[in-house]
Amino acid sequence: MKFTVSITTCNRAESLARTLDAVRAQDLDAGAFEVIVADNGSTDDTKSVCDAARARIADFTYIHDARPGQLVGWHLALAKASGDITCFIDDDVCPDPTWLSALADAFAADDQVGLATGPIRLAFEAPPPDWLAAMTLGEPGGQTLPFLGLLDAGSDVRDIPNNMVWGSNFAVRRQVLLEAGGFHPGAMPASLIRFYGDGEVHVGRAAGALGYKARYHPAAGVAHHIPARRMSLDAVYAKFVTSGCARAFQTLRAAGKAFAVPTNAEIAGIAAGYFREPGAAPGDLVARVEKGLKDGMAAQLDGFENDAEFRKWVLMDNYLDIDRCYSHPDLLSYQPSGAADWRSGNGALDARS
Repeated sequence: MKFTVSITTCNRAESLARTLDAVRAQDLDAGAFEVIVADNGSTDDTKSVCDAARARIADFTYIHDARPGQLVGWHLALAKASGDITCFIDDDVCPDPTWLSALADAFAADDQVGLATGPIRLAFEAPPPDWLAAMTLGEPGGQTLPFLGLLDAGSDVRDIPNNMVWGSNFAVRRQVLLEAGGFHPGAMPASLIRFYGDGEVHVGRAAGALGYKARYHPAAGVAHHIPARRMSLDAVYAKFVTSGCARAFQTLRAAGKAFAVPTNAEIAGIAAGYFREPGAAPGDLVARVEKGLKDGMAAQLDGFENDAEFRKWVLMDNYLDIDRCYSHPDLLSYQPSGAADWRSGNGALDARS
């Protein structure tokens, strides 16, 4: 069994360097995995970091393609991958030394395991705000925090719902990913946030529909670095804009036609699912979640109804061929700026409440 570790990155050279050091420190034999970094138009020192990594990692490939969107890196890396298992991680996570060997155990145990993951812990740069507790669901051993991607499914190897294998720690049999039609659109620059889709969640759902299981292994963990700038209400708003986009994207693809923007009451009902005790959550926090969801859905719907090329993007049969699906003028004319991405709350529609 050979692994491909794929990392899509943009303008996070320092964080990427930490990630690559952690990948290099795996307890699996170096010949059992390759590493592919897909640079999504960085203007910082990312290329230098990758040049240094090439000298330290036995099988290392660097790809540069400035077309916007995580989808570009995911699928260009997939096209070059030689591993039976493709592992996609973000450039702000550090896998544990046992990460790949535990994933090998997860896949070797059962041919019907199509996806695998492990704990996603949060490594905060600064003490998190008190309001974060209101968004943390469940208790240790069965806990999630969708806003930041925390996943704790306990200390035992177990099967989990397929839509809980998330992009910070996403491993899939290469053939299963191809059977699922590849990824749907994921992270986008703030100015193009309406192009955001349901990313890796689509793969989990599609794999489940094909009869494949998702396995959680407690030794396949990663630490997700959380900078201080992501601990703001503007960052909460920005995250839930993408959640709104993803919800609209799924519904539009399922229906093949536009639908009405949900009412405020309907949005409040959706937002309630992100809080431990909705009635006890801080009002300004709830307002940002609700506004993000509504604005994200409205942005997708506006594009779908009024822009034929955008409608084509949403209804694409699959996104494996980047040249074919990147036809919208806004995608083709995009120029990398080096600006902070949408996760910090800067520029994702309007971060003001």
